[in-house]
Amino acid sequence: MSMHDVLPPALSGAARMLRNAYPGGMPDMACQAVLALLHEHVSDRNLTAVMAAVTDKDAATILNDIHACASSKQEPSATGAVGRLLEQHGLQAVCAEDQRPRAAKSHAWDNVGLTLSNAA
Repeated sequence: MSMHDVLPPALSGAARMLRNAYPGGMPDMACQAVLALLHEHVSDRNLTAVMAAVTDKDAATILNDIHACASSKQEPSATGAVGRLLEQHGLQAVCAEDQRPRAAKSHAWDNVGLTLSNAA
C-alpha cells in the first residue's frame, strides 16, 4: 500500500494537485520551491506525508529538506514560477482549508493525524 492510498482527504487533494502539476515527476529544483510555498500552509508532518506520496522519497529526507528550506531564502523567480504552475492546478482550493477559522476545520492540514510507516 502506498502513502497516497492512506492520505486523508485534506492531504490527498494536495498530492493530486502536485501529481497533476508534475505528471512526469517532480524535479529536485521544483521540490524546494514547492516545500517553500506549502510550508506556510501545512505542518511539517503533513507536508512530509504529501511529499512522500508524490516523490517516493523517504520521510526523513523530506523532513530534512523542509527544515533546510525553512531556514534559507528561496529564489523568488523559482517560487514564483512554481506558484503559478500550482495555481493552475488548484493551489487556492488546496490551501482554502487553511483560511477557515481554526475551530471550523474538520480536516485541516494541521489537524490531520498520520502515522508514517517509513519514518525513522
